[in-house]
Amino acid sequence: MPSRKPVPAVLPWLTALAAAPLVLIVAAVAATRFGGLDVATAHDLLTWTVARALAWVGLAAALAAAVLALRDLRGRGLYAAAALVLAGVTVAGFERQAAQFRRDTPRDVSSNPGEPPAFSRLAAFHRGPAPTAAEACPAARSIPTQVLAQQAASALVDAGFPVVRASTFEVEGVHEGAWFGFAHDAVVRIRPGRTDIRVAARDRTRPDGGATCRLAAELAAALERNAR
Repeated sequence: MPSRKPVPAVLPWLTALAAAPLVLIVAAVAATRFGGLDVATAHDLLTWTVARALAWVGLAAALAAAVLALRDLRGRGLYAAAALVLAGVTVAGFERQAAQFRRDTPRDVSSNPGEPPAFSRLAAFHRGPAPTAAEACPAARSIPTQVLAQQAASALVDAGFPVVRASTFEVEGVHEGAWFGFAHDAVVRIRPGRTDIRVAARDRTRPDGGATCRLAAELAAALERNAR
């Protein structure tokens, strides 16, 4: 019975190189959330510059590992498979996110852009231009009824916006992204026969890949459910 060929010493290192971008991203996120590292360093430099470039290096390493594994798939195939999966997922993830970032998506949307709800407690974060026209985000829709403040607060929480201020006719909440903590603020304005919403990103300098509109859609859907 032929003996199994030894695993080349370089093969584990090629697999580790394919995994390196993911490790760096996790470290950058952890440093931002728990270590006080600023977003410009963690997100812009470590993730979108270093890790993104390293992802392509990792893909090349994974292809090299696959070539080495062809001589002994039983003994080396696991390394090659792991490297290809890690590198493929990382590169695909970066390219997908980059495509979303290239889209011109609104970062301040309202169901009533002509008379948008105004932030109160969170006003200091939103002194820029008025919200984008409703056509840019049709999902940011009004609710054709006067909901209760408790229903508005519940809808905000359901959509991922913990409440920071509540009154009879207006409720505000803040959503923090799970990765780098990018904040979106929301306000629900209650009037007779109509409830309007507004969702705005605090950071207007970076593209959000449509996150503002998606959050507005989730808030509108939660309000509709709670108003039934």
